[in-house]
Amino acid sequence: MKITDFALIFMAVTLPMIIIVYVNVSFTIKSQELEMYYQKIIDVSMEDAVYEMKEVENSDKEIDYGYSGTSNKKININAQVGVDTFFKTLYKNLDIDGNEAAESYLQLFVPAVAIIDYNGVQVSSNQEFQKINEDGTEETMTKHVLSPKRYYTYTYSIVRDGFKYTFVDGIPEDRTIVSVHTIEFTMDDYITHRGYNYYTNRDIETNSFYLDDSKNNRELTAGAVSLEEAKLRSDLVSHLLDIRKSIIVDTVTEELNQAVNSNNRYARNAGITYTFSFPATSEEEMYNAIENVGMIAFVQGISIGNKYLNSKAFGISSLEQTTRYYFTAPNEKSKYQMNLYHKDLNCPEYRISKINDMVPKYATSKQQAASAVTRGTLNNVKQVFEGFYPCPLCNP
Repeated sequence: MKITDFALIFMAVTLPMIIIVYVNVSFTIKSQELEMYYQKIIDVSMEDAVYEMKEVENSDKEIDYGYSGTSNKKININAQVGVDTFFKTLYKNLDIDGNEAAESYLQLFVPAVAIIDYNGVQVSSNQEFQKINEDGTEETMTKHVLSPKRYYTYTYSIVRDGFKYTFVDGIPEDRTIVSVHTIEFTMDDYITHRGYNYYTNRDIETNSFYLDDSKNNRELTAGAVSLEEAKLRSDLVSHLLDIRKSIIVDTVTEELNQAVNSNNRYARNAGITYTFSFPATSEEEMYNAIENVGMIAFVQGISIGNKYLNSKAFGISSLEQTTRYYFTAPNEKSKYQMNLYHKDLNCPEYRISKINDMVPKYATSKQQAASAVTRGTLNNVKQVFEGFYPCPLCNP
């Protein structure tokens, strides 16, 4: 056999392999380019949405949420504006703005958009509704609808075993329940508390306070006897501080999971064969996402070359810098002979009256500062300081 014959055989065997490899590499490169293109569009849409949904309200001196910032402003999130802006930017960048059919179809590839607020989460997901056409006939349509806010809620019970009191998750059926409590967490240690006291057969008044605010957190252990209550309350506060973030993450994850799973039915009805599922997300990503108000969006199932887009986008809008109100107690040099809290560390009264070992040194709201109980050394004596007033000089 001639050498040219071997060459022809070699080419006949290897050429198809070269073509296949070339095609696969081309598809891979193309899919990577498309993925980067779509991801950029999604990220830009997220940035626009987070910027637009954050509203800053005027100063409210009656309510200080503790994250008001040095300008004494509070933040409000308009979830619907966030969702609408996210989709509007998507439509514009994909050049389908105004094409109602294309917009509706694209929404099916966005199984969930979560708006993470200070005290709860709202999820926008696809839902069916009936549209009345001009001829009077009904048509089933699908579009994104924003759900009511789900608060970061946790329920526990104070139970009694003989003469011992403790707390347990939920409402047990086989224990002697003293009281039942529901906590609504926020992104800091500020909570809303309500419950029912079985010893007094009355509802526990709904109240909002910081977890370690000893003047307002007594109802956390309602029904427990006084000899054990203080230690029990201290342990409970530590427990609540430990689980706060996990409760928020679990709440957000549950809402997103439900939205993504339900999207499969609507997608199948529209002829989409892709199976939507909660994308791989690390625990660190979820914990970072709840540090501040923001958004999470999943975009999945769009064909990009030889694979499908499976994107998640996080958008965070930082809360304003937390206000700190610093404590002082009067000494012989102080102009004002009363316990004060200050917003300015350069305040002359603060510089004269500050106590270096004061614990805690500051509070993060005016309400918390006024009711704080602190400890420190004054005139070489360890003392407890209770009841603080706004400094007349720096006027917090």
